[in-house]
Amino acid sequence: MIPMTVVLVHRDDHERAQLRAALEGLPGVQIAGERDDLRAGLALAHQARPGILILDMAPPVEEVLNGASQYKLDHPDCAVFLATETYDPEMLLRALRAGAQEVLRRPLDRGALREAVERAGRLAAKKNGGAGSSTRSVITAFCNKGGSGVSTTAANLAISLKRLTAREVALADLDYQSGDAAFMLGLSPTKSLGDILGAARIDSASVQDALIKHPCGLHVLSQPDHLERVDGIKPEQVASVLDILQSTFDLVVVDAPHVFNEITLEIFDRSSTILLMTEPSIPSVRAARRSLEIFQKLNFLVSPDRVRLIVNRRGEQSAISVAQIEETLGMAVFGTITNDYLAVSTAINVGKPLCSENNDSRAGRDINALARKLVPSQTLEEPVEPVPAKRSRLRLFGKG
Repeated sequence: MIPMTVVLVHRDDHERAQLRAALEGLPGVQIAGERDDLRAGLALAHQARPGILILDMAPPVEEVLNGASQYKLDHPDCAVFLATETYDPEMLLRALRAGAQEVLRRPLDRGALREAVERAGRLAAKKNGGAGSSTRSVITAFCNKGGSGVSTTAANLAISLKRLTAREVALADLDYQSGDAAFMLGLSPTKSLGDILGAARIDSASVQDALIKHPCGLHVLSQPDHLERVDGIKPEQVASVLDILQSTFDLVVVDAPHVFNEITLEIFDRSSTILLMTEPSIPSVRAARRSLEIFQKLNFLVSPDRVRLIVNRRGEQSAISVAQIEETLGMAVFGTITNDYLAVSTAINVGKPLCSENNDSRAGRDINALARKLVPSQTLEEPVEPVPAKRSRLRLFGKG
C-alpha cells in the first residue's frame, strides 16, 4: 500500500483515541492531524490535503454530510470515511451520496478499518498518486518572539507576489495587537479588521468593504486602529475572515500574532505554508526551536513542505551562521533575508515597500527570491541573487 496521511475528526475523545491508535498501527499510515470539531477539522483537512479524511457522523448529521460532500467536491482524490452507529440502508445511501468511500461502524472494528484503508490505498495507487492541485494558497509569516521582522516580511512578500505573478493577492494583518503592515506600505486605511468584527455578520461583503487597495493591485486588510475594537475577538471570527479571503483571492499572505493560542491555531489550520521566522541570535533560535516542538505536537511537520524556516537579518558578521541554525533546529533553511538595516528602516519610515519596482535593496531582492521559491511555476523570470557561502559550523545548545 502506498503511504497514506489521515485527518481524523471525531468529537468523542475516547473513540478518537481508539481510531488514532488503530490507524497508527497500520503500515504506511501517518496522522496528519486530528480535531474534535467539524469546522476546525475540515479547515485542517483543506490545508493538510490528506489521503483519507475520517468524519464522525455526530448530530447535526446533515451538517456532517454537507461538509463531507463539499470537501469531496473540492478534493476529489481524498477518500472520505464516515463513522456512524446507525448502519442501515438509508444511512449508507446518504453517506454514498455525500461522497463517502467507506462507512465505519461503531464500535470500532479494527479489521474493517484496515481493509478500508487498504482499499483507499489501492485506489490512490491506481490514480497514479494524483496529488490534486489547488490554485489557492495561504502563506502565514509567524514568530513566537516579537521584533523578528514578521510584519515587514509579510507586507513585502505580499507586494512581491503581486508584482511577480498575474494572480489576485491579499495581505491580511491578523496580528491584532501589534500589526503595522498597512502603514509599512504607505497606506492609510479607513476600515480594518475591527470593522469586520463589529459588523452585524461576517460575510464576503463586510470583508471586501474593509479592504484597501495598494497602487500595485494588492488588497490589504489592515490591523485594527484601536485595540478595544478587537476586545473579545474569537477564533471562529478570524477563521471566517480567512475562509472568505481564501475563497476570494488566489494568494493570501497573513501576518500572524506572535503567540500560540486558539486564534493562531485557526490561522495555522488554514495555512498551506507557515513561514517560521528566526534571526541569527541564540534567543531567537531558542524561540524557533520551541515553535517547532509545538508544530510537531500539532502534526504540522508531517508534510515536509508545510513549515518553512526563514532566517531574517542574515549578515556576514553574524555570530551564528545559517549552517549552525540548521544543525540546531534539525531543519533546512528555506530562505534568508539580508540584514539591510538602512534600507529596511527607511522603507518602514517612509511607507515605501522594499519590493517596489524602484527599490534595489538587498533585503528586497531576498524577499523577491523567497516569493519565487514559494510559487515557482507562477512567477515571472527575474535574475536571482546568489546565496552567500555558509560559514563554519558550531553547536549552539550542545547535542540537545
